[in-house]
Amino acid sequence: MRPIAYLTLAVAPLIALFIILYFKKRSRSSFSAGLLYSFLAGGAGILVFLGAEILSAAMNLNTLGSLKRILFYSFITLGGSAEFGKFIILRYFFVKRPYIQKPIDAITFSIMTALGFSTFALILYVFNLYNIQANFPATLYAFIFVPANIMFAVIMGFFVGMAKFIKGRVVFSLTGLFGALFFHGIFNFCLLTSDFKLLSLFSFGSAIIVMVLGFKASVSIPEQSN
Repeated sequence: MRPIAYLTLAVAPLIALFIILYFKKRSRSSFSAGLLYSFLAGGAGILVFLGAEILSAAMNLNTLGSLKRILFYSFITLGGSAEFGKFIILRYFFVKRPYIQKPIDAITFSIMTALGFSTFALILYVFNLYNIQANFPATLYAFIFVPANIMFAVIMGFFVGMAKFIKGRVVFSLTGLFGALFFHGIFNFCLLTSDFKLLSLFSFGSAIIVMVLGFKASVSIPEQSN
C-alpha cells in the first residue's frame, strides 16, 4: 500500500471539520451541532455496507467471474448498500429537523453524512479490516473515494432536500436514493473493470451535474408544504 492511501484517510475528517467550524463561526450552533451528529451517523451507516458485504460473501455473490456478477456487486452489494445506509440517516433523522430550511441545507447534511461514511469505509478498506473481494487499484480507490462520495451526496441531498418542501415527497426521495445509487454503481463498475477512460468521462459528466444541482439548490427557497 502506497503512503498516499494512508494520507487520504485524513481528507474526509478535515473537510468535515472545516464545514462544522464554518457554520459555527456563522453562529448557527444548532446547525453545526447537527452536522457533527450527521458525520458520526454516517460512520454508523457503514454497518449496512458491512452487512451487505457479509451476506454477499456468504451467498458467494462476490465472485466476479462474469459481467452479471460485476454489475450486481457494483450496483447492489457496494453502491446499493452504501447509498441506502446514507439515505436512511439523511431522510429519517436529519431532513425533518427544523434547521433544514432550504435544499442547500439538505445537501450540506448529505455531504457530512457521506464524509462520515467515507472516513470509516476507508479505514476498513485501507487496513483490510473486512473481506471485500473487489480488485480495486488500492491507491486510486483511496484517492478518489471521498470526492466521489461527495458527488453522490450532492445528488441525494438535492432531491431528498427538495422532497421536504414540495408535494410528491416519496418520488423525490426515491429519485435521490436511486440517483446516488446509479452514480455510485457506475463508479464501482469503472474501477472493477479498470475502464479508466469511462471513469474519466463519468467523472467529468458527474461534476457538471453536481454543479448544476448545487447552484439550483442554492437559489431555490421553496415554501414548505403541509
